[in-house]
Amino acid sequence: MRSIICMTLQIGGYDDELHNKSLTKTRLLSAAFFISGASALIFEVLWFHQAGLAFGNSVWASSLVLTGFMAGLALGNALAAQYGDECGHPLRFYARMELLIAVAGAGLIFFLPHIGSVLAPFLSRWMDQPLVINSVRLLLGFILLLLPATAMGMTLPLLTKSLIPFDRNFGSVLGTLYGWNTFGAMCGVVISDRYLITHLGIHGTGLFAGALNMIAASTALGITPLYSELVGQPPEMAMKKIQGTSVKRHLSAVFLSGFCLLALEVVWFRFLSLYVLTTTEAFALMLAIVLAGIAAGGFAGAHRKRTDWHPSSVAFIAGILCVSCYAGFAWVVKPYGHVLDLQPLMQPLKILSIGIPLMFPVSFISGLFFISIGATLRSELKSEMQTTGLLTLVNTLGAAWGSFMGGFIMLPMFGIERSLFIIALLYGVVGLLLLRRNMTGRISFGVIAVYASALLLFPFGDMRQHHLRISGAPTYLNETPVIAAIREGLMETIVYLKMNWYGKTVAYKMITNSFSMSGTAFQSRRYMKLFVYWPVAIHPTLQKALLISFGVGSTAKALTDTRHIMSIDVVDTSRDILDMNSIVYPSPNDQPLRDPRVHVHIEDGRYFLQATKERFDLITGEPPPPMTAGVVNLYTREYFELMSQRLAEGGMVTYWLPMHDLSDESAKSILKSFCSVFTDCSLWNGSGADLMMVGTRHAQGPVPEAFFVRQWQDPVVLEELKNLGFEKPEQLGALFIGDSDYLNEFLRETLPLVDDFPKRMTSPGSKEGFRNLSMAWTDTTEAERRFRRSSLIKRLWPESMRVASFPYFKIQDNLNVYLNNRGGSLDLYMPYVHHLLTETPLETPALWFLGSNADQQKLLDTPAGMNSAVTSYLRGVHLLSERKYAEAIKPLREAEELSFFQQEMFCYRLYALCMSGQIDVARRLVREREAESFKRLPIWLWMKKTFAI
Repeated sequence: MRSIICMTLQIGGYDDELHNKSLTKTRLLSAAFFISGASALIFEVLWFHQAGLAFGNSVWASSLVLTGFMAGLALGNALAAQYGDECGHPLRFYARMELLIAVAGAGLIFFLPHIGSVLAPFLSRWMDQPLVINSVRLLLGFILLLLPATAMGMTLPLLTKSLIPFDRNFGSVLGTLYGWNTFGAMCGVVISDRYLITHLGIHGTGLFAGALNMIAASTALGITPLYSELVGQPPEMAMKKIQGTSVKRHLSAVFLSGFCLLALEVVWFRFLSLYVLTTTEAFALMLAIVLAGIAAGGFAGAHRKRTDWHPSSVAFIAGILCVSCYAGFAWVVKPYGHVLDLQPLMQPLKILSIGIPLMFPVSFISGLFFISIGATLRSELKSEMQTTGLLTLVNTLGAAWGSFMGGFIMLPMFGIERSLFIIALLYGVVGLLLLRRNMTGRISFGVIAVYASALLLFPFGDMRQHHLRISGAPTYLNETPVIAAIREGLMETIVYLKMNWYGKTVAYKMITNSFSMSGTAFQSRRYMKLFVYWPVAIHPTLQKALLISFGVGSTAKALTDTRHIMSIDVVDTSRDILDMNSIVYPSPNDQPLRDPRVHVHIEDGRYFLQATKERFDLITGEPPPPMTAGVVNLYTREYFELMSQRLAEGGMVTYWLPMHDLSDESAKSILKSFCSVFTDCSLWNGSGADLMMVGTRHAQGPVPEAFFVRQWQDPVVLEELKNLGFEKPEQLGALFIGDSDYLNEFLRETLPLVDDFPKRMTSPGSKEGFRNLSMAWTDTTEAERRFRRSSLIKRLWPESMRVASFPYFKIQDNLNVYLNNRGGSLDLYMPYVHHLLTETPLETPALWFLGSNADQQKLLDTPAGMNSAVTSYLRGVHLLSERKYAEAIKPLREAEELSFFQQEMFCYRLYALCMSGQIDVARRLVREREAESFKRLPIWLWMKKTFAI
């Protein structure tokens, strides 16, 4: 490096060999610090994953662990600032710190998961006292992370001290080391998520990270003789007490800049989650963008000259970029469609293409600012070690507060948009803190003018106008969803959408961040309420239930509608999701959370299972989609073991298996884990690709038939059972796919999903793979054969109900056609309608194939403001489903005014005429209809063949 050459000449001149040794030392230490940075982020990723297993994945638990980590870093920084110059040989001490990180860091990976199982039972008495339990978590997080985090905090000051004799330009040394370390951190977070955890698992990746620290330590020890040869015994340096307004202003600016960047990171990640499904891969890539920007800024700062802009200017530029990157983001995402159109944005390159324009510029300026103000602060202090230690200490403390304030105060109180504006304002405060009277030659007042203009022109309203709009969202039949409510809460941005049909609300959909988390459409309610209907039919004494994850409350509502259940515990990490459920159930009498039997716990479900001493007759849940970050912990073998341990004797677990969100191998891996815990596991149809896993703790039976059918005798439950297509209790058996004998054979070569290998759960690579696996599980002919010989069914099912279920497998085959092809063409469904109406007693499935459902039929109770043709359509198809063919003719004729269904309505009318014995009238109507396009429709061809018209 040029600065090293200049230094050597000033001292009196080293020969070429000595100069080359100096360069070699600098490069080797930079490489060692790069490796150390990679290890640090790998460890951080793993610690947070393992801490989630120990303390839960609630926002409080994860934030408190982060606080403990940042506190350890700050302690290391403080020790370096206070005692670093007394540590002796800096390279030897640095090597010791790396070895300490390796041993303590890797040890934590193995030790952390066992903390939860050991401590959770002792903390159960404070389960519903968050202040107490979170204080304990903070203390434990600090203690556990104290050694490795403190050692990490000391590494930068130590290496800075070791390099400064060869380059008296403090900014150059600091920028080089800081840049390489942060660049290594970027690489570490990417390779750990995409490769290491996948192939090595959590424990193997932890050992890999420890090995990196050992390589860094070995590198430092290897060049220790060279350091001694070049420098000899480093001179003692006088320490300068921190005093005077100049140093205090600089340190205040450092604190505030660290606060701004970490608060901004929290806000950015929440903002991008409106466009990107929040998987671990997405978080890794977003963090990598921030780290890449900081690293690039550090390298730029290393080459900064004394004539470059002052840190005050850099701070104002950060404020300008904070505003402008947000203002231009609507144009950045415009080519990729709307927030709800997730598929184009799932690809890593697309995530990078929208993340880089938003986050990289300010991150770059932040890295440059850190080096610039470090160089300025160095002129106020006499020791490089003290300068680096204080710089990193104050910056780390600011970052810790920024992360806390951004997530817990700013986002819930101000939302994304106003939080960005506040942070831009704070960057201006940083700039003002560093302004000096004699700076007119160094700073362009144009920067301040541009900054002020950016604040004045801040694009308030863009969030609602562009980023939360749903004008580009997929339509529900013929209408675009309408926003019912928005809440930017502690954990997520929640949007409730009204799903309208001809101007009337028939369902709600809950969007958390960018993902459709849950909804109240009948297809969704069908599988969510089955989690309750199934065990209630089979369990003889079901009185105590546990619901993990609330969703939109469909499963909770099924629980509260079951009158003989005496106690219902609801566990969810988000208070906001629970509070917003009043949108779905506006009447207090319907709201499941107001039921006196319900006890709510704002806690992570896995941690709750570890901590509670209760045992339950039923454990079920509406977990978030499996690919969402952190949710994998709710699908591993260890989690299912916790469920099994909390079941009472004879208790049951019903759990969601969403095939549409999983690759084939992932679905099989989850099933393998489930069946390795529950030896009598079974798989059941729910609603299309939403399947249900069932396991029991030595459940015995069968129950009497009168007990099995009692839900169909409760008028409240019966109405919803019919709405969801469960009109007859015999249909329950026809949902069967396979029991443990079938599943264990099917999964023989599959590896289970376990805590150590979370990457065995992946999103589907193609729809074709899902279809291939789904075909094996929607073949009702084979399912019926397995049902007939299943030992599980013979053990639990009343014999009369078992036999009565056989004919309904054919009907289930029809339902699978509809539920797996939602939104299919109505003119293809007439054969299924005819089969249901002529060979079964069912009404609801026929209504589905006719394009309607119970939610739409309820609109007939309040027809005011509805199109008369729509009302006629609803009446007409309802009469068809009731086999009142003659009465259906008139409303179906009136419904032909609907251009959207005109041809289908005509055919439905023809069908009603034929089924009511008026075939001659139907033939006359056909002769009058001359459109050739109509006569080529599949529905018409079927009518012609069936009724000879």
